[in-house]
Amino acid sequence: MARRRQQDDPIEMEREFEERVEAKFRRGNVRSSSEPVPRGKKRPKAPFLLRILAWCGVILFCFVVGYIGTGHMISQFAHEPITPSLSPDGPINQAGIMPDIQRATFSIFFPRDGGLASENVEVVFRTFEDNILEAVQRILRLSEIDAVVVLHVFRDIETVYLDLSSPFLQVLNERGAQASTLLLNGIVRTMNENFSLTRVRFLVDSRAVSSGVPVDLNAIWQL
Repeated sequence: MARRRQQDDPIEMEREFEERVEAKFRRGNVRSSSEPVPRGKKRPKAPFLLRILAWCGVILFCFVVGYIGTGHMISQFAHEPITPSLSPDGPINQAGIMPDIQRATFSIFFPRDGGLASENVEVVFRTFEDNILEAVQRILRLSEIDAVVVLHVFRDIETVYLDLSSPFLQVLNERGAQASTLLLNGIVRTMNENFSLTRVRFLVDSRAVSSGVPVDLNAIWQL
């Protein structure tokens, strides 16, 4: 009876099962990876040195692939410039052909024979302020005013502020009220027709001028 109770004991039966499995494993039988590992036993692992070598091999492979790929991309960009080279006449590509440049045509108004004359000029399209500066410089040139330059251009919605150099005051005084008014009206009309700016404020050396000239530069000029 004592022997039967010992065999029916679950703990003794589990221990006997584990001993049989362990003995079978020791005899060289290979366990399938899908079979469960007996409780208390760990699945055998590869040697630590072998695992280190495997990880080093993976890292080295990724480094070599990245190095080769990066070198190939750099060599491709080295033969194809990102930006075209510049020449006095404009950008020229590798074939020696000048690509299309966006240009704009402006209607310039300037005084002539007691009235306003107009002339269409073509300029390279740049920023809004740069094109305004170019248009005013063309008006001064067509009006035979070479000593005056546009220092700065500011704009605010419908108003543009033109900062001119100090010889501008001398030019206005020499030309008188009527010719000076035509000159300023030509600038205002040019701003209106080409840039949709209806109001112009004239500054001299970044300052407002309230006296000393035959026209009122302290006011905002508009058509």
